[in-house]
Amino acid sequence: MTATEQSESRATGAVRTTVGVVLFIAWGVLAFLWVYDAIYNLAHGVSGPAIKSLGTLLLLALLAGMEGLEVCYIHLWRQLHPDRTEHDLAAWLAARQLFVALIVVANTLLGDRPSIAVPFGGAIKGSLELKAFNLFFTTLLVLWFAQILPKHMAATNGERYLKLTRPTLSPVVEFVRRIGVSWPAEITAKAVQNRLGWHAEVTLERAPRRGEDLADAWAALIPEDGRAAQRRPEQ
Repeated sequence: MTATEQSESRATGAVRTTVGVVLFIAWGVLAFLWVYDAIYNLAHGVSGPAIKSLGTLLLLALLAGMEGLEVCYIHLWRQLHPDRTEHDLAAWLAARQLFVALIVVANTLLGDRPSIAVPFGGAIKGSLELKAFNLFFTTLLVLWFAQILPKHMAATNGERYLKLTRPTLSPVVEFVRRIGVSWPAEITAKAVQNRLGWHAEVTLERAPRRGEDLADAWAALIPEDGRAAQRRPEQ
């Protein structure tokens, strides 16, 4: 790496760190207000915000489990189900998407509050301000803690992650797959692809594979884990 590239890399790292810290601090303030509002209303006999907050956290825990499970299944599918095909994996992944869509929509509905209490007697009441609050807070809450974090954890230690989540979550996804919730999308995809001629370009030469998969990519999110992922033996 040249001196110019090193300088650009340091500058990029500084920008990423600065933006990340600012976003995390701003989100932390909103998280405090979110919790404070629930406690404040509960203390005044209004349980709605507290119930919504608890429901949001439970749904996020479910989403986090599903997101990490996706990484594990893609990486370990042949070891977990040696008698099943790649088509079965694709159908399982399609069924899992139900929970992503359902939980994101549910959390959007749960985040709709008439006001947000602020310490010392204040409150956020404006419609625009409340929508901005919910958009910023919920987006980062889902992104950081129900998307990136569980995917990285599953990629770093898939076997341990499966022990924690597979007995409970995998049968639920399998049930959704069996009853055909994703079937309309599969048929639509087939029709659209046939109409547009959307097929693999068999004439293009494939680049040689180096053994990477989705788990290796997510494990490399943290440099130390990335080096461990690169040393992972081929299974």
